[in-house]
Amino acid sequence: MVDQLLDLGEGQNALCLKSYDEKYMRNFNEEEFNRLNERIDQLLSSREIQSRSQALIHIFLSHRFYCEKVVIDEAWTDGGNDCGIDAIHIDRRGDEAVIHLMQSKVFESVRKASNPFPYSGAEKTVRFFEILKDRRCDLSKIVNPRLEQKILEIRDIVKREFPTFKLWLLGNGMPCNSAQIAPCLKALEREDVQVEEFHLDEIVEFCLNTHSARLNHVFYARDVGVLESGTSELRSVVGYISGFELYKLLRDMRDESKIDYTLFSMNVRGFLGLDNPVNKEIFRTAASSENINFASMNNGITIVGSQCRVNRTASDMPKIGVKRMSIVNGAQTCSAIFDAIKDFYPDMKKFEKLSVLFRVFETEDPDLISKIAVSTNNQSRINPRDLRANDDIQRRLEMELRELGITYKRKRGFQPDGDLDGRVLDALKAGQILLSYVHHDPVKAKRDSDVIFTELYPKVFGSVDASQLLEAVSWFEIIEERKRIVQDDIRIRGQSRTQNTFLTYGVFHVLMLCNLLGPNVAEQEKPKIVDQAIKIISDHIELAGNPAHYAFFRDAKQAEAIRTAAIEPKLL
Repeated sequence: MVDQLLDLGEGQNALCLKSYDEKYMRNFNEEEFNRLNERIDQLLSSREIQSRSQALIHIFLSHRFYCEKVVIDEAWTDGGNDCGIDAIHIDRRGDEAVIHLMQSKVFESVRKASNPFPYSGAEKTVRFFEILKDRRCDLSKIVNPRLEQKILEIRDIVKREFPTFKLWLLGNGMPCNSAQIAPCLKALEREDVQVEEFHLDEIVEFCLNTHSARLNHVFYARDVGVLESGTSELRSVVGYISGFELYKLLRDMRDESKIDYTLFSMNVRGFLGLDNPVNKEIFRTAASSENINFASMNNGITIVGSQCRVNRTASDMPKIGVKRMSIVNGAQTCSAIFDAIKDFYPDMKKFEKLSVLFRVFETEDPDLISKIAVSTNNQSRINPRDLRANDDIQRRLEMELRELGITYKRKRGFQPDGDLDGRVLDALKAGQILLSYVHHDPVKAKRDSDVIFTELYPKVFGSVDASQLLEAVSWFEIIEERKRIVQDDIRIRGQSRTQNTFLTYGVFHVLMLCNLLGPNVAEQEKPKIVDQAIKIISDHIELAGNPAHYAFFRDAKQAEAIRTAAIEPKLL
């Protein structure tokens, strides 16, 4: 239960008060407010979100955790009886799960946005934890169906491990007033909940900005010297940088307590922070008494720039100047070292012998930069779709779909040009649809989607053509519309009077059955086939004893059972 969670320390949230006060001293930036509104309008036009109220959580999950839309769709808990929680994302990448609770407010006017974030929902959040711990309560009567499924999933996690809970306050305006939020922090501290704020400044800088405020960057290499090599097309400089010199290079000139993460705008992995398990290990190694060996255990950082100059100084510490600098590999190393040194600053004795290998490549060729970024990113997990974004199959699909009036998103974060009202299809979504519809494997499509772009890539994409993909997409869109109807019914009529609430989790399973039940039916007959598929799944959920939806749709045996039911006639 929650009372078994890791002890995060006395007064943990109280330590945040100073940062809240510092944030509150900032001035409201109307230009950034309008810029974020433009991004929200784009998301609405491209149908990435259904309402403005979803925008900040969508942007946050997309950029902070690189969540795909299907994962974001499952995160929503907003609605009646939601305990003040708009979304829940469960991050399973580390040794222990991190459960992120989100509360979001999207302000329509400058007047409202320029006031402190109005958080006063500690009572509701504490009520969430009371419900979470009380396994005797009837969840269907006190929380909405989406939150019910999340609670069941979290209970299962708490039984097996010690997850960390974080509450994120998201807004497109100013941070909380520390005096207002202090009682809330105190109440949530008793539940071992960490509270984080992410508002207009953070959203714009972290999620929208793509270039560093500094055009030129200068740092000093270790006195062992540097190695220069290469041609006029690709010149390189290799050497070692001290931990403190790297810390100074990474500091944001506008706020030196923060890392200038715009330096990582070309990085295929991105800035992950200490939530990532690899970053935790880097942090421990950098802060240890044996950090003299750090460079032997770390791949270092890779930098690209339009120009690179080396000045041999009298101190034997080469001075390196890089124009339009971007760190394309080593974001995790940088973030972990920055946090480690910041914790001990200004006492630098612990880091005097810490060195990091660096490589600087001088080029402005975007294709070459992409190849450098991908080939050097092998220290931690890269999203496999990033590695396939530019191959011949994906480019061919993009061209074929463009002729059919569809914009194909090969790359994450890609924003289509021109008419945003046209149809847009994401590469991962295409792979999940094909794996479910053509190859009848909805469990992998949902739970283990990385295999779509690794071992299953030739199978899923190798022989597909645009017309086959569009046929599968047409079924998927009908099912998605049914899912939206169910969600609307829950909001209007309530949970007890709404059927098939499992559709939030089971879209790919329904899609598999549609291929088995009616692969060649006329367009007007497709809705009937979808109804038939939904009925088969509903019956099997009841037959299985109405288990938690997240568990049912991750079970390969259940998927095989419903597949068998679709292809084998019932015995009379």
